[in-house]
Amino acid sequence: MINLAVRLETWDHPFRHFRGAGLLSARHLADLGATAPDEGLFRRIDTSTGEVRRRYRSSVLPVSDNRTGITPDEIPLAAPWRELVTDLLSDEFTGWLRRETGVDTTGLHRRAEIYHHYDGDFEDLSVGKQHKRLSFALHTNEHWPADGGGEQECWSGPDRSAGPVSTMLPTGGTAWLYSPSPSSWHQMAPVSAGRGLVRRWVTMAFFE
Repeated sequence: MINLAVRLETWDHPFRHFRGAGLLSARHLADLGATAPDEGLFRRIDTSTGEVRRRYRSSVLPVSDNRTGITPDEIPLAAPWRELVTDLLSDEFTGWLRRETGVDTTGLHRRAEIYHHYDGDFEDLSVGKQHKRLSFALHTNEHWPADGGGEQECWSGPDRSAGPVSTMLPTGGTAWLYSPSPSSWHQMAPVSAGRGLVRRWVTMAFFE
């Protein structure tokens, strides 16, 4: 399902990250949208209040973790989602990551998750988990309005007065990748509220 012929763009400002488009076809996006996992499978997380390391609101469904033993076989996924996760766990995908980013993820702790973000859901400014060697996120919405919020933002630092250096809409079939560092400041803007939007993406994280 994932188009591994895609070549990623390398961005070196404000920190090194990678972007790609066209990883999923229009047909695959439509199939994924029509067969999204049941909301009852997701765990709701809300750290938007209180004393916490990072504030965010999201719903997450872990689908594979080679440390805890979670496998896609345990999750009631429809065929298109099972195919997508299978691609993410393949040797071909690992090889593509290494070729496009220069990061070797072979043998690392590997975790795949599906995320849903609803009205006002967000991920606050952070540099990311520093023991993560590579993070991959693939947007799966067939259609996303330009004013729907949920943009991926790259920042030059924790000072919010300057605003983000660059933004990336959660357009279906686009991917965002980075290796955390002390300068990898990023956040996800809030999803526009009151419109019934659900921002869907699948992630792969590789940990030291």
